[in-house]
Order: sequence, then structure tokens, then C-alpha cells
Amino acid sequence: MTRGIVFVLALSIVGGITANMYLREGRVASESAVIGPAVPDVGGLVLKEPRKLPSFTLLNADAQVFRETDFIGAWSFLYFGFTFCPDICPTSLAEMAKIKRTLALSLPEVKPEFYFVTVDPLRDTPDRIRDYVSFFDSSFRGLTGDVAEIDKLADAAAVVYQVPDNATADGDYGVGHSSTIVLIDPYGDVRAIFTPPLQSPALVDDFILIEKWWSETQYN
Repeated sequence: MTRGIVFVLALSIVGGITANMYLREGRVASESAVIGPAVPDVGGLVLKEPRKLPSFTLLNADAQVFRETDFIGAWSFLYFGFTFCPDICPTSLAEMAKIKRTLALSLPEVKPEFYFVTVDPLRDTPDRIRDYVSFFDSSFRGLTGDVAEIDKLADAAAVVYQVPDNATADGDYGVGHSSTIVLIDPYGDVRAIFTPPLQSPALVDDFILIEKWWSETQYN
């Protein structure tokens, strides 16, 4: 195992701990204040009270402006990574592709969206991201933009990452980052964070539980 991969794995663990702490605190606070259906027990954590996204401006894979309001109207799965990632990112996106295919059969009326958010905007241009995500599924969407704008979304999603200080657009370097899948609800709020291992059968089951629970809360 290379030093770069070890570093990515270490930061992924840190990111998972950060996500767990962040969501556990939110869940305890919300459950003490809100009465309703019990929060489902999943491979990660679910927020009974959602986490609002801040205002941000990114670019999609067609170099068009993408804002936080563009999440509204559908469930969204987000994975933060970089296109030069040797194994963790491709493996996670492959699992997301399996999730999409399975949900299309088991929950066809829901139609979630799937996003890859780069943490390496120096190298991950819209064109490169479009080619990268389409390898896994032609409907997958990519997001890039200024670091400050990416950070707004990453912070709200409890994602941590680290780019080397000497990184350049033509450089050869690794980026340490969390390996989690963030779930945005149809109101455009952070609703859950799935932590490793990211395996499609379990994630599909977990999402079905969350979607059912969330739908029930709309009528309570």
C-alpha cells in the first residue's frame, strides 16, 4: 500500500469520526425536541432535524452555475473525491452506480440524483469531471468550483480533505479526503451521512428506510 493511499485512508477515518460526532450531536438535540417517527438505524447517522445548506455557487460538468437550491426537488447522493484518486473514489462511485440501478427497480417513483463533488478543483475541470463520472453512469453529475465555495458545501456535509500546499494544475499528487456518502433530502437539506464500508446492498436498504421515515414525518 503506497504512502498516498495510507494518507487517504487515514483522513477518511478522521472524516468518518467528524461526521459521526457532528451528526450524533445534531440527532441527540433534535430527538429531545421533536416528537415523531423514530429515526431509522442505518450504517451512518440520520438527522431528525435537517442541516441547512449555506448559499454557494459551483459549476456543474457543463460549466453551468449550480447553487444549493438546485438540490431541491429530489433526493441526492453526494460523494466528495477527486478524479485522480487511485482506488477509493472509483470504488465508491461504482457502488453509487449500483445503488442507482437497484433503486430504479425497487423504488422507481423516487428517482434520486447522484453527484460527484471534487475536492481537487485545480485539476478537476468541468470537462474532466464529465468524462470521469460518465464512466460510472451517464446520468451522474459532477460539481467543481472555487475552493471557498467547495468548502461551504463540504463543511455542511461534515467532509474533510487536504490538498498538498505545493499542488499545481499539472502536478502529480494525492488528496486526502473523507470517504462518506452524503444524503440530501428533497428540501435541499443534509439528512444523513453514510459512513464506510460503502456497500450498495446495505445503502439501498438504508435509503429505503430513510425515505419511508422521511415521508411519514411530512404528515406529523
